[in-house]
Amino acid sequence: MQSSIKFDVTQVKSLRDRISESIRDSIIEGKLEPGARLAEPEVAQQLGVSRTPLREAFLQLEAEGFLTVNPRKGAVVSELSLKDAEETYQIKVALEALAAKLATKSISEYEIKKLKEFNEKMRKIANSSKKDYKYFLELNADFHQTINDASGNEKLLKHLIVLRNQTLRYNYIYLSLLSHLNESVVEHDEIIKALEEKDIVNIEKLILHHGENAREALKLFFNGNLQN
Repeated sequence: MQSSIKFDVTQVKSLRDRISESIRDSIIEGKLEPGARLAEPEVAQQLGVSRTPLREAFLQLEAEGFLTVNPRKGAVVSELSLKDAEETYQIKVALEALAAKLATKSISEYEIKKLKEFNEKMRKIANSSKKDYKYFLELNADFHQTINDASGNEKLLKHLIVLRNQTLRYNYIYLSLLSHLNESVVEHDEIIKALEEKDIVNIEKLILHHGENAREALKLFFNGNLQN
């Protein structure tokens, strides 16, 4: 068990959520690799927590696709695969396109302003010499969450939150290892413009294209790794 899992006890979140976030970040950033085993006693001792919230965190991360939990043996970091990435992106992008179409009818000027602010911060990171990939990933999630929230469809939002969490590891590969930061920012510019113009037809095309670009890049990544 590596010693890279840490969390700030001053954060105003439930203990389960703080544990989940810490383990999730370690998996996304590759500090905990696919197949790594997380034994309950060791992780509980390392984080200084009881096993009850840890088990709750494990189950939450299993629902998000990060872990496979064995009640008797603890948890194992889930493997990454092209099949999993393609299936998850296929569903997520279709639902995000629907959310964006709904958002064009009701998105506010304040929400448009937030999208622009998120994307400008992302642009600065993309153009900087030392890139903060973790912060970029957080801003990217905030950008898309703002659009999803603007849809006003609560059931849709619940599904998208789960799917977006399940693609975080793949997003990290796409944005950091494959370095598609600038491409992502430019595509966000086009999405914002379509939302401002309330162009329902174009916004659907742009969201689908945005997701397809990520899926195709990941396909090349996995196929290249399989061949090496």
